[in-house]
Amino acid sequence: MNWSHPSSLPITLTTGVALSVSTPGVMKAVPQLDMARMLGRWHEMARLPSPQQHPADRDIRLDLEELEPGLLRMRRTSTEPNGSERVHDAQVRRRFAVEEPGQFQRSAAPAWAQWLPSAWKDMWVLANDADYQWLMLGEPRRRELWILSREPTMERQVLEALKSVARGLGYDLAPLVVSGRLQTFHVL
Repeated sequence: MNWSHPSSLPITLTTGVALSVSTPGVMKAVPQLDMARMLGRWHEMARLPSPQQHPADRDIRLDLEELEPGLLRMRRTSTEPNGSERVHDAQVRRRFAVEEPGQFQRSAAPAWAQWLPSAWKDMWVLANDADYQWLMLGEPRRRELWILSREPTMERQVLEALKSVARGLGYDLAPLVVSGRLQTFHVL
């Protein structure tokens, strides 16, 4: 497994995987990103609570679809406690495609209101697996964070490593909600 993240403080995981973490106060998006590999279905493994998300939602999935170059639709589907599904669409656009490929902005505002600068919020890819099996998304104010996986489960060690990265970036993870299914990796 290869990890991609801005570097300054190296950390070695117990599995022998090297991971780099930025110093607190210095947050950067990943310097390289393959948009085609980022598209498709993602499963939420953990998040910092957001006013737009219901705390009791489970089985949260994100589907990223390119609408046109540099513009995506992000469809968030979640299952409510009563079993019904809730779907929420947002537009996602690249902020600076060449200079900062990992920086995006998202908006859930209707099309007629998207011209307002306040309709768009930053969303950055803070870390990703080289094979695009997981992503960590966040924003520069460190109030929102999502850890996503291609599969509906994630190894606990990977989640713990990503939490360490988030702490290294200055995130307070006390309110972190682990929403996905975790599995423990056993060495035989």
